[in-house]
Amino acid sequence: MRITFVGGSTGQGGSPRLYRDEDSGDFIVQGYVVSDPADLAQMKIPSGETVVRVPASIFSYLSKEESNGIS
Repeated sequence: MRITFVGGSTGQGGSPRLYRDEDSGDFIVQGYVVSDPADLAQMKIPSGETVVRVPASIFSYLSKEESNGIS
């Protein structure tokens, strides 16, 4: 996997941050872990996966083509 930093609004490696896997074209996000049981109960998260909260502003780092369909 070749990871490229796309953007983020904080310095020093803090959250949120957006990366791209250059091999697959997938995006990888760094955000704040969602751990509230009431919030998690509303989602069916498979074993081995987690959920992170990412502010909508992080998507401003995507190009128009990349963000097609994200509102």
